[in-house]
Amino acid sequence: MKLPYVPRENQKETIDLIRSTIEDRNHMVLESPTGSGKTFTSLAGALPFTKDGFKIVYCVRTNSQQKQVIHELQQFKKAGNEIKAIAIQGRDALCPQQKHDDELRKSNWSEKSKICKSLKTQSKLGEAGCQFYRRLLRDNKSLTNEWSSKILTAEDFAVQAEESGLCPYELNKLLLKEAQVVIVPYVYFFEEFIRKYLMSWMGTSLERIIAIVDEAHNLPDWARDAASDAMTLKSINRAVTEAKDYGYQLPNGGDTIQFLNFIEASIEKLAEDHVPSNEDEGLLPSHIVALDSEVSTFETEMMSHGKMTLYRLKQNCTEIAKMGQQTRQYLLEKGKRPRSYLGSVGDFLCHWLDSIDSHTIRLVGLNPLRLEKVCLDPRIMTGFLDETAGVVSMSGTISPLDMFRDLVGLRPDSILERKGSTFPKINKKLLFLDDVNTSYKMLNSNFDMLSKIKDQIQIAVKSFDGNIALFFPSYKLLNSVLNDIKIKKPVYKEYSGMGQNELMQTVESFKSDKGAILAGVMGGRLAEGVDYPDTTLEMAMIIGIPYPSPGARQDALQHYYDISFDGRGWKFAVESPAVRKLLQAAGRVVRSETDKGVIIIADNRARSFLEYMPELEQSENITSEIRDFFEA
Repeated sequence: MKLPYVPRENQKETIDLIRSTIEDRNHMVLESPTGSGKTFTSLAGALPFTKDGFKIVYCVRTNSQQKQVIHELQQFKKAGNEIKAIAIQGRDALCPQQKHDDELRKSNWSEKSKICKSLKTQSKLGEAGCQFYRRLLRDNKSLTNEWSSKILTAEDFAVQAEESGLCPYELNKLLLKEAQVVIVPYVYFFEEFIRKYLMSWMGTSLERIIAIVDEAHNLPDWARDAASDAMTLKSINRAVTEAKDYGYQLPNGGDTIQFLNFIEASIEKLAEDHVPSNEDEGLLPSHIVALDSEVSTFETEMMSHGKMTLYRLKQNCTEIAKMGQQTRQYLLEKGKRPRSYLGSVGDFLCHWLDSIDSHTIRLVGLNPLRLEKVCLDPRIMTGFLDETAGVVSMSGTISPLDMFRDLVGLRPDSILERKGSTFPKINKKLLFLDDVNTSYKMLNSNFDMLSKIKDQIQIAVKSFDGNIALFFPSYKLLNSVLNDIKIKKPVYKEYSGMGQNELMQTVESFKSDKGAILAGVMGGRLAEGVDYPDTTLEMAMIIGIPYPSPGARQDALQHYYDISFDGRGWKFAVESPAVRKLLQAAGRVVRSETDKGVIIIADNRARSFLEYMPELEQSENITSEIRDFFEA
């Protein structure tokens, strides 16, 4: 394998370690800081195995990460290596037909799949169908030969394919058999149903796959979210409208609308019984309780409201799901998006009633009123990794490594490798304030504490003329602080539910400004997914430790981890997620060898994280420390 760059010594060590890991069909967890070349080293370590027929599935969270992988592969090709690679994205990003079809454009991924299947069938039958798919029905071999030699970003691939009158999504699928490297969003590899299709398109099996997982610190939470599901009052109300519009009736003579009203009434009663005051959600029993029990469940409430047996309840939910299938098929035949709220409600309740798993909890929530089935164990989605030819999971903030290994179910003898920063240590100053504490208990018992936090923020902001980021543990604290202090600088603020376009416009405005303030939350997009190069960000103040909010969900998660991981519930469910968010936020400032910056953690509990931040020092005087650092 010809390398496009001369690797630094630490990069050479990492490449050799990755190669030996894959040779042993083992797993590796790699923590290496931003700028250390993780994409390059992981590819350099894995690509030689493609000569033996192995294929690389490179899993990413964002489109920008996909672009970085493509860029590195292009460099490998320029260096003289024969590489075939494809960047996969969903129909939403790649389908050109939706520009000409409003119903397709407005559809979600599941609906797009159904419409696409219908259009392809029409094309095969010689009917109108999809203009971009029709060309793919002729001479696939020549198209494959022509396109498989290109290494393009998904965006460039889509543009070029569309200009050639071809469907980028379907063309991608044709090229997968030839591809040695396939770059995919997490869902394509970790969702079992989609993964089976992906393996089929690639013409291979898991035993021949080398998996590289980028930004792997996101994987446990992503996996739990992907395996969870919810049903809201909004869906039920829309299902009622759908039942009225189509005149659906239950086959046993029951009233569909009345049955849906029973569902709403049952959820309202569960919320009244199980959600503690001043909280948003409450834990439901994970089993069906007898009718004479004082503890209400969804099943007992439905049986009580509708005077029905559990068998009849399950039967009705199945019928509701079938109504949804009828609606979808009818809409599809009419050329409309096949959306059914009856189907969504029916499908959710069938899953709810058919499975009681030890790795899930059931919640009833407010704002919005909902039933929720929450997965507690990421291994439900990631446990298959042991079947692959090797796994490299990497991130700049994945400590503690053994915790990540255990959470996603990697081999007990996985290689755990933590690389230190190669950036000059004098380029970064990491401080914590000893006289402030943002814990819930402290803020509610010490009324002067919030004022002290605001004072320290104002002192820091006045002490530096460049761009500053303020990262808070919650939107509530962000708003509480910023609404009450006067800052004579432009303030660019993130808020809950902010759209992606508005967020990126906010970031670009901040970057182009001088002496501005950017305010966001730890764990949010401003604190994790955005780069601030050169002098666009030279100081960050982290206000508080981002421990998860207490409540039924968090308590259940900690309890489950206590049982599953030898009493390490606090470390797995509370401490480690907080550490990762803290390190991600702190890592926004120094992103290259030439960046310089100060990070201030405004919370004395930071001293307990010295294991992860050995350079952390207690601040004695913010003003002079900031001045002395930048003057030096």
